[in-house]
Amino acid sequence: MKKLLIEESFPTLKTDLTALTAQVGKTGELPPLQDLDTATAIDLRLWHVKYLMQHERQHDAAMAIDAMVFDDSIAGFPLLHHAWLWLARMSLFIDSNDYMLALGSAENALNVLVDVTAKRSEDFLAIVASLLYNLAYVHYMTDDNARAVKELTKCQKLFERLVKRNNARFSPMLVYAVEASTTIFKSRIKQMNVFAHYQTTTELYTAMLADKDSQKVRMALANLVDSLRHEGDLMLQMGNARNAVKFYTKALRYQKKISPVMGHKELTLSIGLAKALLRLVNRRAAAEQLLNSLLPLAQRLQAGDEILEIEQLLNNRNKNSNIMSMLKGMS
Repeated sequence: MKKLLIEESFPTLKTDLTALTAQVGKTGELPPLQDLDTATAIDLRLWHVKYLMQHERQHDAAMAIDAMVFDDSIAGFPLLHHAWLWLARMSLFIDSNDYMLALGSAENALNVLVDVTAKRSEDFLAIVASLLYNLAYVHYMTDDNARAVKELTKCQKLFERLVKRNNARFSPMLVYAVEASTTIFKSRIKQMNVFAHYQTTTELYTAMLADKDSQKVRMALANLVDSLRHEGDLMLQMGNARNAVKFYTKALRYQKKISPVMGHKELTLSIGLAKALLRLVNRRAAAEQLLNSLLPLAQRLQAGDEILEIEQLLNNRNKNSNIMSMLKGMS
């Protein structure tokens, strides 16, 4: 998937910034704001964020965004400006592969958009469509293709509506959305083919468990656990959390026959199981309980990546559902 074109969602400014933006274009920096009226100063700061992102000054853009969204003293801060800044922050987090923080920015943007009254305006729909595209990107990159497909479908429909209003502005992002749908469709076909392969290997290794040679049985068990884990991973990526739970549970059961001690392999399998449980509304409490029990194990094993993953899952366990609930009334 290509990354979002942030310019397409940039809200319409109410002030004439021609002279001021020309000045920024020469220096790359904002001029003194104290002599400007509030509306002009806000518009110029917003435009400057876009300028910084276009010139790949990500750190400066992030600092400029944070300075605005966390400043409660700004009077008359338009809601769409505020929401766009969170969308831009989400894009910056995506650039740095901070996908959980990107989801947090999306949630913040939606919390702002809830209070916008003109929900059929071009600028409002452009920000919502762009948020959906970014969410699809996050879920595609984190192997949650089922969610990505749903978000891209909604995103594409919104951009199709927007193209009818303003073809020049929105047609590039519509093309991106269509291309992304094709990419994910091809990915799903590949996943199904790989899943069929692992189904075959699972059957093969299961049959080998009846062998009288204990060494062969032990090798078959290890391979069976890996095959079941891959099946669980693929089911999770394709959005079938219930079957993913079954495969992870089977893998853990066979792994116990290899080693009764909880080690790194048991930890990663259990995290996979927790991720699947989190996707099931009635099993989220069980997932949270499992993750809390796994954290001390990960710390004992000094498994840095797994510690971070567990903490992120616990901190963001309700974020996807909150985001989708808010989006229902907007897209």
